[in-house]
Amino acid sequence: MASISKEDGRNSWKLSWYDSNKRKKSFRLGAMPKKTAEQFRTKFEELEGIRRGGGSLPASLVEWVDTLEPDLRTKLEDSGLIEKRRQLTLGGFCEEFKASRKSVADATAVRDRQVCDLLIERFGAGRMLESITVRDAEDWQQWLASHANKRDSERKSLSSNTVRRRTGVARQIFATAIRWNLLRENPFRGLASTVRENKERQEFIPWESVAAVIKTAPTTEWKALIAFCRLVGPRVPSELVGLSWNDLDFENRRITLRSPKTAHHGGEHAMRSCPMFPELVPYLEALSESVGPGIDVPLSAPVFPMAVDPQVNLRTGLRRYIIKAGLSIWPKLFHNLRSSRETELLSIYPVADVCRWFGHSATVAARFYAQARSEIAEIAAREPTIAGSNECSQVGSKAGDKGTEVGSNAGDISSPQGCARNAQTRSKNQRKKPLSSDPDGSLRGSDKTVQWAKRDSTAPQILKESDGFQASGFYSGVHSDSIKRDLEELISVWIERHGLESLAEVLADLLEGWSLEQLSNALSRRAEDG
Repeated sequence: MASISKEDGRNSWKLSWYDSNKRKKSFRLGAMPKKTAEQFRTKFEELEGIRRGGGSLPASLVEWVDTLEPDLRTKLEDSGLIEKRRQLTLGGFCEEFKASRKSVADATAVRDRQVCDLLIERFGAGRMLESITVRDAEDWQQWLASHANKRDSERKSLSSNTVRRRTGVARQIFATAIRWNLLRENPFRGLASTVRENKERQEFIPWESVAAVIKTAPTTEWKALIAFCRLVGPRVPSELVGLSWNDLDFENRRITLRSPKTAHHGGEHAMRSCPMFPELVPYLEALSESVGPGIDVPLSAPVFPMAVDPQVNLRTGLRRYIIKAGLSIWPKLFHNLRSSRETELLSIYPVADVCRWFGHSATVAARFYAQARSEIAEIAAREPTIAGSNECSQVGSKAGDKGTEVGSNAGDISSPQGCARNAQTRSKNQRKKPLSSDPDGSLRGSDKTVQWAKRDSTAPQILKESDGFQASGFYSGVHSDSIKRDLEELISVWIERHGLESLAEVLADLLEGWSLEQLSNALSRRAEDG
């Protein structure tokens, strides 16, 4: 049993007890309320009972010990009631920490090593771990921001997000020291470590610029790699490292990407499928012809051997070819290629599909990838957004082909989609206007939408790629080009005269069980009947 007593003439308490040899021992608790001193005596008796019984400390006692002041903890250690904390230097602890992380991904191990090296560079390998204070951690974070850039020789500072990310890793490292009973408190706790969106370093990289860079690339592999990064938007280098020829399905136009960054979440976070976009196919086919996968190299071989070669710096190479193309180096080289592609695709396809292709949530896409573009604002300022408004119709008539031109040149790789959006907007605003005849006999509306649909070479592609016709299998098994052209013209006239809703009703009645010829004749008859 232990007892507490108040020291004579002092506002402090003393704890006394008899050890296993019946020898009386004691130590001072210091100044504290009597209730606190009694609570300490109770916990002390629990510790003594567990030590004599040879048991392990329950979680409640471990938590209580962790809250003790260093001098009281030391007194309990000296009394043999709790284990003494190991005294480690920063260098020694960092080595133990890295050795304990054998199961993490390679990129994570590199990140841990970088932060450990930065801690040692600032504090010294011989610095005692427990001597690093909150003030020291704040000083380290400020030093990171101004002097810790090891990659870019042109500037010493690091971006705010990089500083935050590395501070978060440092906090994780010191949290391990607490779990190992080496520290009582984490000096990095409370420091900003949440990565925020940085719109200032976002830049949309149009395909025209990337195509110019590709022309300067010296090898087929470099050309394909640059195109792949811009058109698929993988995480670089991690998702390029694991890409093999087995992952490229040329027949079904699909690409399988493996993500070490999110693999620990399992499922589609570890491996995802994305389209092999038509613009990318020529580059991959050219690379395949030069490499000979399945013949000269196994299908398990990497698509881009440069990505797995430690002697090749992809970032340095890309910078070289950008300069050679006469362009300015854009910030966040590979990230902005990924961001630019996702921005394009988000303007064409549903958010859920695009985010699945890129391997993150819609929230992440909105915060870190989707970019606001001035070209889109121009289109919004010219194109009407409210159907049936006379004022909007007038604006749409004046904007007309200019809106289509802006949409097709706004950095989109596939301009037909841009044309389709503008054509669809104009058709909604003009659907009630009567048709008249040009001298050459072609039908037209007030903004010549029908004439555009009949003459423009992109019209068939637009109709093929529109969601409704693609979903219905409109073009499957069709062999007659003339029938297709006639049907496309009829559809254009029908939309102009009666609107999309009317066309949808007609198709709902006619599609199932009808041949293409029957559908064409039926539309002709209904158009004539008005």
